[in-house]
Amino acid sequence: MRSPRLFTISAGLGLWLSSVAATAAPAACKPPAGFNDTPHPAIAPAEQLAVHTEQIDIARPFPVVVEAMNMPLHQALRGSGSLPGVAGDFMLTKGDFGAPGSRHIVCLTDGTTVEEESLVRDGTATTGHFRYVVWDYGTPKARPISYGVGEFRTVALDATHTHITWTYSFQLKDDVFPGELGALGRWLFRVGFLDRDYADMMRGTLNGYKAAAESRPNR
Repeated sequence: MRSPRLFTISAGLGLWLSSVAATAAPAACKPPAGFNDTPHPAIAPAEQLAVHTEQIDIARPFPVVVEAMNMPLHQALRGSGSLPGVAGDFMLTKGDFGAPGSRHIVCLTDGTTVEEESLVRDGTATTGHFRYVVWDYGTPKARPISYGVGEFRTVALDATHTHITWTYSFQLKDDVFPGELGALGRWLFRVGFLDRDYADMMRGTLNGYKAAAESRPNR
């Protein structure tokens, strides 16, 4: 089973607003100057992270939804408002992105990059689970963020309906506002950004999946 980030993201930072419309081919992407590939950050317990979840029901069978989500990352995550879209990616490991341990650089439309690694990808004929970590953000909007952990869970509700749950969890830097405020800072980040700009991006992405899937016939 392919990962929901590649159903797209990957997403990704599977990173900002989706669209099912065709777009131009992604620009060339490469690691930033001075890039040094290191292991992904250790992931903190859930209670130390700022978390937001979005969900959607799609009136199509699980295989149709999976197929509809299989679009290039730069088409699925195009950007919205102050959030940049995806311009392309550069693989750091062999093969395509998606298998656990696969890692790539994602180039954004504002000229910055992030690094992303697949942590978990598994599923059955009626369920899918994909978890990934994103770090080394360059975009100014993400200055307070140390890393983010995304997780897609996709499940067939019945023969003609599929449910997607997408959760994003962020670890904030403890020496940058608002992360330096601890639990209060996580709350401020969640209500001021996660539940607004980022939630809009996530809903847009899921609605893009829904539109793409429901435009296809049942089978």
